[in-house]
Amino acid sequence: MKIWGLFLIISLLFFACTNPKPTPQAPNVNWTQLDEPPLFPDCPQDDVKLNWDCFAKTLQKKLDVKWASDKLSFNELNDTLYVTLKVDTLGQLSVVNFKDSAQLQSSTVVLTSFEEVVASLPLFQPAFKTNLEVAVEVQWTLPIAITK
Repeated sequence: MKIWGLFLIISLLFFACTNPKPTPQAPNVNWTQLDEPPLFPDCPQDDVKLNWDCFAKTLQKKLDVKWASDKLSFNELNDTLYVTLKVDTLGQLSVVNFKDSAQLQSSTVVLTSFEEVVASLPLFQPAFKTNLEVAVEVQWTLPIAITK
């Protein structure tokens, strides 16, 4: 009887050790609309839409002041520059790329001054995955009005 018990224990150990163990899957850490978006510290944080609108207006005002102080003249130009921005996991805002029309033709002065204004902004509160409480990077495209 002891031999059968020993045989049963060895068999169970053998099968338990040879079965593949399931590999855990990494959680999805990509930001979605259901997660907490990045927040601009100089704007009200209660409402996400108000925060976003305030950020866009603040950025546009700072750009207008910068372009006026640099004495940039756009003549009769009324155009829109589409800028892809990124807020990283530390809250640092950076420019990923620009998309402009044929009228604007990627004026280096405009793009350089835009990057200077973005670099002068305070750190954002980074976006968070709500179910994991992990900071994540977020990218979005923002239209910037360029007028005379």
